[in-house]
Formats: sequence, C-alpha cells, structure tokens
Amino acid sequence: MSTRFPNKIAANIVAVDPSQSGLYILDLLSGSTKRLGLMDGLEQVFLDENFGLVAALRNDSNMVRTLLRRQGGQWLEVIKYPFTPDFFIGGVSRIVSVSHDGKTIYATDNTGKDKASLVAISTETGEVTELASDPDADIFPAAFTLDLTGKPTSVVALFASTRRHIVDEGVRADFEFLDKELKNSTSFVGASQDHNNWLVRRLDGGPMFYYLYDRKAKKLTPLFNDYSYFDGYDLPTRTAFTVTTRDGLKLPVHLYVPYGMSRADGMPKTPLPTVVYIHGGPWAGVTHWNSWFHNRCFQLLANRGYAVINMEFRGTTGLGKKMTDAGDKQWGEAMHYDIVDVATWAIKQGIANRSRLGIWGWSYGGYAANFAMAAAPDLFKCGVSMYGIGDLPAFCQMPEVAADGLVWLPRVGDPNTEEGLELLKKHSPNTYLKSIANPILLTHGSLDDRVPQEQSDKFASELNAAKKEVVYFFYPEEGHDYRKPESWVSFWAITEYFLHKTLGGRKEARGNDIEAGDFEIMFGKEYIEKID
Repeated sequence: MSTRFPNKIAANIVAVDPSQSGLYILDLLSGSTKRLGLMDGLEQVFLDENFGLVAALRNDSNMVRTLLRRQGGQWLEVIKYPFTPDFFIGGVSRIVSVSHDGKTIYATDNTGKDKASLVAISTETGEVTELASDPDADIFPAAFTLDLTGKPTSVVALFASTRRHIVDEGVRADFEFLDKELKNSTSFVGASQDHNNWLVRRLDGGPMFYYLYDRKAKKLTPLFNDYSYFDGYDLPTRTAFTVTTRDGLKLPVHLYVPYGMSRADGMPKTPLPTVVYIHGGPWAGVTHWNSWFHNRCFQLLANRGYAVINMEFRGTTGLGKKMTDAGDKQWGEAMHYDIVDVATWAIKQGIANRSRLGIWGWSYGGYAANFAMAAAPDLFKCGVSMYGIGDLPAFCQMPEVAADGLVWLPRVGDPNTEEGLELLKKHSPNTYLKSIANPILLTHGSLDDRVPQEQSDKFASELNAAKKEVVYFFYPEEGHDYRKPESWVSFWAITEYFLHKTLGGRKEARGNDIEAGDFEIMFGKEYIEKID
C-alpha cells in the first residue's frame, strides 16, 4: 500500500492461468490492473511510495536466501544467507521495510556476527549501517514500528520478556507510557495513516487485550480481548527470569504462578508443585513465548495450582548463532543439563517443591522428557511426553533424516558412521530404561509425519516390558501437534489426573471430557478407566 496513492495496492496474484500470475498494481476505484512482472522465486518484495520495486528476498538453491536491491531495472545481490536452523521460524535475517523514497532498505541481519541486528542498506551503493542490536537475542524481524517515511522507529528482541530498542527518540515517551500502563507487556499492532493513533496489545501470557492509544492525548482505551470468555477469571501471573547454566550460558524463562500465590517479584509465596515445559524443535525458539496455542496449557496448569516454567535451552533459535551451535550433538548432554539446571534453580529459588517436580514437552520436548526421566530419575517425579522420540538411533536412521546433511547429521548425530551411531545410542532414552523410576505418560498422533507413532509405540512397549509405570494412548486421526479441540480436552482430562496423582495439583471432575476424544489406549487402560 502507498500513502501517496490510497486507491491502489500492489498484490501478488496466483491466477488460474499460470501465464497470468505475477505482481500487479490494482486500482480499487477503476478496477484496472498493471502488471509489474513475475515474483520468479522472490519470497518478499518491497516497493516505494510510487510502487517502484526496491528490495526483495530470494530463495536460491541449497536453502540459501539472498537479499537483493533494485537498480537500473536489475536485481543486484547485497547479502547471501546460507541455511541456518532459524529458517525453521522464518529466519532472523529478513527485510523489515524500505523508505518511501526507495533509497534505503531496512533489514535484520546476522552476517558476520552472532546475533541479528537492525541495519540500513543503501539501494544506491549497498552500504550497510547498523542501527540497533541486543546483547542476548536476535532483533526479531516481525515486531517493529515505522515512521511516516517507512523508517523503523523501534524494534524488538525476545528474551522471554520483550526488549524494545528505540531507533527514533520520537517514540520513546510513547513506549514509556504504554509500558507503565500495560506493565511492560506492550506489543505494537498497527497505526493510523497519520500515526497519531496506535493499535496496541498486552502480552502477559493470557488472552491478548487490545487497546486504542491516542499519542497526542496520552490516552489508552480498552477495546477487546481475543478470548472474551476469560473475562472475570483470575489468571496467573507471568514473570520473566534469567537462569545461568553450569557453564555460564544465560537462559530466558517464563514463570507462571497461580493467582494469589505470587509475590511482588513474581516468585511464589511458598514452594509449589511445578511443571517444567520443553518446547519442540529444538530449533523452534522465540515463536512460542506469546503463542496462545502454548500459553493456554500453562494457564490451565497454573489454574490447577502448579507453578509452570517455560524455558529455553541451547540449540534453540532466536538467541544468536552461538546459542544454537552450542546444542550441536548435545541432545543427551549439555541440552539435558540445561533442563536440569533450570529445574535445580527452581528448587533453590523456592519455586518448586523438590518432591513434586515434573517435566512435560512435545516433539523435541517429548524426547527431552523421555530422556530426563531416565537420566535424572531423582529430580523429576513424573514425565509427560507428547509425540516424542524414544529411540534416537532408529529415528535418525529414517531415510529422510539419515540423508539430511544440513541439520540432523551435523547437529544431532550421524547414524551412517560408527562414532555417530554410538553418540545417538548414548543420547537415546531407551538406552537407560532401567534407570527410569517414576511414572511416565506418553501420547501420539497416528498421522504424525515428523515423529512416527512407532517411536512412542516402541518406547511404551519397552517401558512396559521393563515393568515401568507407563500410560500410553494415541489419536488415530491426529498428526504432529494436535488440532482438534476434543483431542486436547481428552488429553488434559487424562493428564490432569496423572499430574494430580504424581505431583498433587488439583483436578477437574471427569465428566464426559475423556470420552470427547477419539483415542486408543495401548497401556494404562485400567488407570484411565478409574479416573473420577
């Protein structure tokens, strides 16, 4: 869109006739169109206020992305980005905006440095100038504010809490006011054409509350929240903390504490039964911090009386290349020790009750829960593993994994070599079945195209054969990350009882919640049937 021509928009159109597809200028009043050309492998395209092509991001072969500038009717290369795991979250090096006059490209860029910073790129010379950076995290390309000329005025890095970096002093007073009103949980959504009014929201781990902010009057008007049926409920507090590992890495964590149980500093008034959550990936970092798909689960657990710790760990993305690389071939070693260190921190800080500490995760987090139950049996009193890996060598010997020289082989372990296979066995949960001392709950989707259900089938059977306490049920119509509400309702009805029995938190009456889901039980049928 262009402020100069409000009746026109640029759009990428995929036509029924492929020869008619391309980038067009559409006149919304006359209905006329003007074709600018094909996208032709371009992932992002940015135009100036006259709808002239200025910058683009192109996907090349070998998973390489190239940032381009337009000059003299030609696309010229500025920066090449070889594949890195942050591509799984969209990439931390991306174009943010271009100036309306087309002279400057603004982008997040991690070329030759650990963390992505905000840079300005001259379209005439290609010269790159750094504008903002964060010492602990990448500048995130999806959270920023712009001025009337298209220049970024602020950008954000995520280190559990939102760290806003001011680029233009003209917005500093606005964000200071908003952070005071919204308790340092401000998220910018959009602005009116004259930028005198902003749409903002509050990100505090609960439903997202939206507000109209009048910049001139310094007035904040509540509008709505995206899950209004939570109105009237007392929700937990969420506070960001930093945990230092045994080898000096700084890890961000979010702590959820039940309503009425937190002190002014966000810590609980007394140690609580605690669940440590491990996200998937492990390269899917950053994006889950304010995702309701995740946070709703933390809200539920906190409502039942648990402290919940949502943590990061080495090997993740969004915290710089060094943090990601520190996880290479460390699944069952340093990455596991990060989890142990966070759990130990929670005990020492008086968050967790030592005798009532559990671990839960899905995908990679399911693997991490499986491994932790075997490698730290004295620490975790129960584990919940959703579509996790139980046999790491078997998983990495799958053809599509064993041939992946970009991620799995160099970062997890190479099953094609004797040394690599031994490492995978060392990091595999089923290698340590005898060490597992406490109950574990497993669940999986039969249509999972990332982690085959056979992984949980085999691990559950091995646990049962070793006379370990295991509950395992699977959903024939679900894939990787359950989508049906009925699946989640039944999962939590069973899991809530499991946590109640092992950790002591509250539970809701069974009702018809378990029967709502379409699942089959492999182990623990009597356990599930007796849930009241």
